[in-house]
Amino acid sequence: MKPVEQPAGAGDEFFVLRPGVLMPDWSFVNDASARAALSAVMMDAGRAEKWAGLDPAEDRVWQAVLRGFAATGRAPDARSLAVVTGLEEFVVTDWLRSLRRRDLIVLDGDGAVTAAYPFCAWETGHRVRAGDVVVNSLCAIDALGAGAMVGRDTAVESSCPACGAEIRVTTRNTGYDLDAMTPASAVVWSGIRYADNCAATSGCTVKRYFCSEQHLAPWRHRADPNGIGFRLSMEAAFQIGKAIFVPMLATETQAARRDGGNV
Repeated sequence: MKPVEQPAGAGDEFFVLRPGVLMPDWSFVNDASARAALSAVMMDAGRAEKWAGLDPAEDRVWQAVLRGFAATGRAPDARSLAVVTGLEEFVVTDWLRSLRRRDLIVLDGDGAVTAAYPFCAWETGHRVRAGDVVVNSLCAIDALGAGAMVGRDTAVESSCPACGAEIRVTTRNTGYDLDAMTPASAVVWSGIRYADNCAATSGCTVKRYFCSEQHLAPWRHRADPNGIGFRLSMEAAFQIGKAIFVPMLATETQAARRDGGNV
């Protein structure tokens, strides 16, 4: 599938994540509300400054963390990451600390990985199912982008925080297209919040699914009365998810193939 033909505009922030790979990939985004929300998310967290300039070994550790989560549904430990990357365990540990400073992963008090956007080890109410693997996702947008990031069709399972109604979204074409959603009236709130150099404990808590726009308003009044954000269709939120998460595991060759019309 070829991404929508929508290049980055003059005000769209992006940077080179690794050779040939831009972050975010604005070619996925053609919805005006999605473009505005993505710009706000990038700028509010200072992601260009934090994520640019990865050392190749640091990048290798980061990608191994993401692939480990996706393959098992659990956070990989430093020993397994050392085996996968070919680095000494103490070197892996140092790079994990660096990735935490960049807010690309979350570590516990013992230095163990507990989250790596879009995945986490704790229950959030957002679950991504790919085949036999189920993994928790940090927020509604993270869950939508996870399948395209790893090239797998997924089923996202969540619920409306206002009424508890089940929300389910499936993807096809190796995670690059929306397949179906239940209920059809479901929307996404992309709240803008950032604190303590950790999106997982700030912005991710206000990016939620709702069974309808009517249930979004009372939740905002109760849970985030002074918060700012964007009401998004599922398609718009999906575009943001792909723009952020597909580049995370992309190579220069894969990016070039997408630009040429192939995934």
